[in-house]
Amino acid sequence: MYDPITGAWIANANEKFEEHFETTYYLKYNIEKALYSLDKILMKKIDYSEFTNRCAYYHFYIDSLFNAVCHIRRRFCSKKINKDRIERNREEYNYCVNNSSGGATCNFPIIGNEKIRNFIEHVDERDEELIDREIYNGTFNVIYNGMNLKIKKDLLSNQKKQNNLLNMITKEYHVLNIDNKTKEVYECKINLIDLKKELEELKKYNDDIWSYMMERFWN
Repeated sequence: MYDPITGAWIANANEKFEEHFETTYYLKYNIEKALYSLDKILMKKIDYSEFTNRCAYYHFYIDSLFNAVCHIRRRFCSKKINKDRIERNREEYNYCVNNSSGGATCNFPIIGNEKIRNFIEHVDERDEELIDREIYNGTFNVIYNGMNLKIKKDLLSNQKKQNNLLNMITKEYHVLNIDNKTKEVYECKINLIDLKKELEELKKYNDDIWSYMMERFWN
């Protein structure tokens, strides 16, 4: 097992190399997918000629980004994966630390946030409920420099909050979500620059583990 603090490897006779390799590979793939999608979103000048319009371009890469982030999170939080495997993943990637109150503080709070992923996965259900409540104000929209000022003002209106909005000026992604238990409608916001920093930090750990895996696999 990899120690993220010292960079050393700790022998574990009970650990299955194939299972460890599988975890490392899929984390590597999804981190790469997420960072690629983020780079496409954050480009100063985009080429959306392969899409019907600018919104379709951004919508595609937002969905790709959070699909990847969802798969990354599952390697640290899923109840369907062996508990020992989850604990090893958390230790190897310094995913969380114990706090003074006896709980755990996540070192990757944006990656660990499942609310936006839930919105994207269940967008039809969320939209139907927002429509029933008469607070549905559109599909996916983007705010960007140089856009029509009236449209921009309307999209930023607090009276008609957008349920799915990417703000390329502030580099933030907003969704209106619905709490499954209380049914309360709330806004969830993620800063894409901060998300990128978390992904890059996770990538450093993964690169070290992957290098070790490759040496062991090929030798």
